[in-house]
Amino acid sequence: MSTLKSKLILLKELLALKEVVDKGSIQTAAMENGIKNSNMSQLIKNLEDRFNTKLINRSFDGSQPTNSTQIIYSDICAIEELLKKISETFIDMDSLCGAMSVWTEEGLCGSFIMKDLSEFYAKYPKIRLELLMRREPDISSMDVLLIKPKLHPNIHGTVLFKFKTYLRFYTSKKYIESRGCPKNINDLLENHDLCMVYRYMNLPECQSIIKRAKHLNTISDSLALIYRLVNDGDGIAVFPSWFQESSKNLVCIQNLDFEYEMETQCVCRTEIAESPKVRAFVNFFIDFCTGHNVPIDIYY
Repeated sequence: MSTLKSKLILLKELLALKEVVDKGSIQTAAMENGIKNSNMSQLIKNLEDRFNTKLINRSFDGSQPTNSTQIIYSDICAIEELLKKISETFIDMDSLCGAMSVWTEEGLCGSFIMKDLSEFYAKYPKIRLELLMRREPDISSMDVLLIKPKLHPNIHGTVLFKFKTYLRFYTSKKYIESRGCPKNINDLLENHDLCMVYRYMNLPECQSIIKRAKHLNTISDSLALIYRLVNDGDGIAVFPSWFQESSKNLVCIQNLDFEYEMETQCVCRTEIAESPKVRAFVNFFIDFCTGHNVPIDIYY
């Protein structure tokens, strides 16, 4: 008997043993897998002969695993999971191609995600992402959207995952060297230059700040523009906390009584939630968040 053939027979016997343990009886395991009772029983007997040990205690109440079986059961489960993973990879291969439209905020994608997209393209070379940032998000014409529900309350779909970040005040080392660091929120609003992202101005906490600020230098729809101004030393702005990772020059102003929790959701049209392309993007984003220590809750 060849080595390969022997291994294939062993694999078949091990998987048969797991079926018997999971189903609680040889008869049930045989019936649900479409094989004869006697054949399933023979597979177990052959495995017992191979290992020279009893693996199943047979009784009128069913089939119970012995201590020997319990020792190897987790390893058999790992083998089955690996086979499943390999099978799914090749089943999905033809589906992992074509275009997928993804809407996200300019700052989120442009300043943070983009640098990791090369890993996505390397893993899924046949998928082409159409990244949409400047137009208004519309779930009827896009596949996947990364949105903030507080800013887009009318967008509904299947929620794939959620993660939370905090909005805080940031400035640059250059600004601090020239103007100093605000001592408190009153000092910030009376004596320092503010640059604000337009959509953040709709948040209640930011609205109160805007009304009191005496030096509101720049307001822009472009988070990337505000980021460049602050990074170049031209002011102070509210940014998501993960922005600090994108520039060693950014400094979080710690002594201000301001922090706003912002939730981001990944939603898609319900009819495509199970598609391989969507699953591939979700897996990429889970790895992305894990790699940047961003807590993420998976929903689908």
